[in-house]
Amino acid sequence: MSQTTLQHARLDWSDTGTPISSEFGDVYFADNHGLSETRYVFLLQNRLPERFSQHDRDCFVIGETGFGTGLNFLATMEAFLAQAPDTGHGARLHFISFEKYPLATEDLRKAHGAWPELAVLSQQLIAQWPIATSGCHRLHFAHGRVRLDLWLGDIAEMLPRVPHGPQGLVDAWYLDGFTPTRNPEMWTQTLFQGLARLARPHATLTTFTCAGFVRRGLIEAGFATKKIKGFGSKWSMLAGQRADKLPQQSIAPCYDRPAGREGEVVIIGGGVASAMTALSLVERGRKVTLLCEDGEPATGASGNRQGALYPLLNGEHDALSRFYSLAFGYARQRLLALAERHPIAFELCGVVQLGYDDKSRAKLTKMSQGPFPPALMQPLTVAEAETVAGLPSGHEGVSYPLGGWLCPADLTRAAIKEAQASGLLQLEYNTRVSAITEQADGWQVESEDGRHWRSPNLVVAAGHQLPALLPFAELPLYPVRGQVSHVPTSASLRQLKTVLCYDGYLTPMHHEQHCIGASYGRNQSSLEFRGDEQAQNQTRLQACLPEQHWPAEVDVSGNEARVGVRCASRDHLPVVGPVARLHGLADHYVQLQRDQHDAQPLPLHPGLYVLGALGSRGLCSAPLCGELLASEICGDPLPLASDLLEALHPARYWVRKLLKGKALV
Repeated sequence: MSQTTLQHARLDWSDTGTPISSEFGDVYFADNHGLSETRYVFLLQNRLPERFSQHDRDCFVIGETGFGTGLNFLATMEAFLAQAPDTGHGARLHFISFEKYPLATEDLRKAHGAWPELAVLSQQLIAQWPIATSGCHRLHFAHGRVRLDLWLGDIAEMLPRVPHGPQGLVDAWYLDGFTPTRNPEMWTQTLFQGLARLARPHATLTTFTCAGFVRRGLIEAGFATKKIKGFGSKWSMLAGQRADKLPQQSIAPCYDRPAGREGEVVIIGGGVASAMTALSLVERGRKVTLLCEDGEPATGASGNRQGALYPLLNGEHDALSRFYSLAFGYARQRLLALAERHPIAFELCGVVQLGYDDKSRAKLTKMSQGPFPPALMQPLTVAEAETVAGLPSGHEGVSYPLGGWLCPADLTRAAIKEAQASGLLQLEYNTRVSAITEQADGWQVESEDGRHWRSPNLVVAAGHQLPALLPFAELPLYPVRGQVSHVPTSASLRQLKTVLCYDGYLTPMHHEQHCIGASYGRNQSSLEFRGDEQAQNQTRLQACLPEQHWPAEVDVSGNEARVGVRCASRDHLPVVGPVARLHGLADHYVQLQRDQHDAQPLPLHPGLYVLGALGSRGLCSAPLCGELLASEICGDPLPLASDLLEALHPARYWVRKLLKGKALV
């Protein structure tokens, strides 16, 4: 994956207000009739919108080779919503597009001024416009009935990373780059082969161009194409259809992620991970039963008053950093959407992370050299760090300007209430699970008081209790005890304007108090209050800022605190996905080192999924992990690149051992 920072598109503007690419010297859409041309070339010639209502699956998937201003997406969404009005649980539209040079927000807003009839949809797109970081950014519209996967980066790099199964993914392709003579990289044979690989059997394709090499390339790739009448004064354009589709997939068999069974999903858990998963599932029309051990949600690790929301980045921008850079944007999107309809205490006031010693300074310096735009992360001098945070520290650092804090319990309750509004979520509180049993057609869950539930699909998202509930999965996860201190505000502490991170964290004032913490007790699950950990929370702040006087105002003597137990993994990444059958796995993959890509699919427990090991970053990771799991169960497009899916797979620990020729012990 390229480690270069993405660049926004550089635009010129015509006298009529049409955007022109300075890079390629071509217009984004035609003067005065850009919307009409889109409707003719891409909607009409792909036989849309009538195919929406005649589709044989719940989700209709459109792929596009250049997002540009988003005109094609907006016109398609308008047509979809008009053809398939919201009846509660109808068909869904999924739009996948690629863009190497995303427009800046203000340029996007100016360009959209050309289509006042699309203003309402345009405002929704602009409000969610993502940070310019490489990878897949998933946006939601129409209460989840329309989703946009915007893959930012060079399509030559992004297209091979789009995960798909043997039967492909896309029902209709829009080929809409700049003119082939001006941007030949968007019209290569490799690209055409990639389009064919992602195309479902009989998928259609249209493009405004009728260049001979484009037509020949598409035919060679497997599309039957023909010239047809072009729009307006243009003589011709191309339309095609995928023929003789051969099974191909981009997900390695040893990291298989097949769709779940049809029907209901039972979820075990009561925190933010299970709540976000339930919400993503009911948005797809699935019935969900949520089994919560306690009398209300978010009484475990998700019950803290304030939690920091910011990405976990590093200078290598490895799988960990790439995942969290995307999860952060998605978490913000979900938070802001839920906060419009439900009470959530939060403040996106920014986060300042301090380089408080040589090791942390070196880490932040290396991070500052990574491919991160200023909107995501920016380095701070000592003076800048103190100005942004509002308190003296004596340390340089970095700022996450779009980060902040929120109440995890509020977010959890909001997601559950939103899911309940669909009428598809059933809640079962005070349900302590005692047994999970695999059956021929699904799973049975039994509680300690003798109740039981049967379902074709089961998700276990029970935090640190996950390994005990599924001992046969042998997931190498561990509990981490954390005590957060609640301290009264003071004259100095009131000046704190952002979340402050060091060898711990301190939040801005909320209801005359601050949260400071948290202790870190690996392999500990006790919930008792500990006075020594209360003192440690204060001592760590003072040790990291030894020359400052204001940390002495942090008063932990009131012994107000909250203890939670998190679940963590060795590589600090969540586990999200299906559970492998470990019995006999080594024999199954005896030749895995030599035939990784031609191996048999991973042997799985059908319909069984886990979501866990969110560690201390659940606020950032849970929304995207829940969306990923719901997408997987329902057979929808997945919101992460194939290599990131491998990094999150619950079987990754065992597959890596087998790939290295090691025994599963």
